[in-house]
Amino acid sequence: MIGLSAADAKRPVARAMRAVPAGVKLLALAAVSAGLFFVERLDLLGGALAIGLALAWGTGGGALLRALRPIAFMLVFAFGAHALLGDWRLGLAVCLRIGALVLLASAVSASTEVSEMLAVLDRVLSPLRWVGIPTRPVGVACMLTLRFAPMLGERWRGLDAAWRARSPRRAGWRLVVPFVVSALDDADGTADALAARGAFTRK
Repeated sequence: MIGLSAADAKRPVARAMRAVPAGVKLLALAAVSAGLFFVERLDLLGGALAIGLALAWGTGGGALLRALRPIAFMLVFAFGAHALLGDWRLGLAVCLRIGALVLLASAVSASTEVSEMLAVLDRVLSPLRWVGIPTRPVGVACMLTLRFAPMLGERWRGLDAAWRARSPRRAGWRLVVPFVVSALDDADGTADALAARGAFTRK
């Protein structure tokens, strides 16, 4: 599993999530993700966000939610940009939609073994092999998308701690550029490491 401590694993919601097969969780996540992009009502999007919050809290507790705090900061920034452009309802809908998806994906990734997710994705993508497309790189990319949400939170907290050690002022938006640069650097290093271990071999 990704991001679950021993205490978190004993939570009732975490136990229930672990009991659900990985394929069912990923299928439900894909269906909800696709469906939310057709939803425009703010009350329904708010309900989806509330369900995501409940699942994330029940699965990983405060640690998981704190790991996602940087994403919340970026959503607030996106809402402010839409509001300045005169369409705050669209900005709020986008933020609610993305927030719900991130929370749901984090709950799924925190309660599912990486090997289980990769095995499911390999089976789902297997028809692509009939036309000569290797499925392992696609599966690894999907799995890493779920994996990196909590990791990005850890990176933001590390940058924030480094800033506070050197300045009494709050970092705020000043961390956005180093955060993006470090995330891209992590992605590049991860790709090199996976390639060296054969993660992108044809399968």
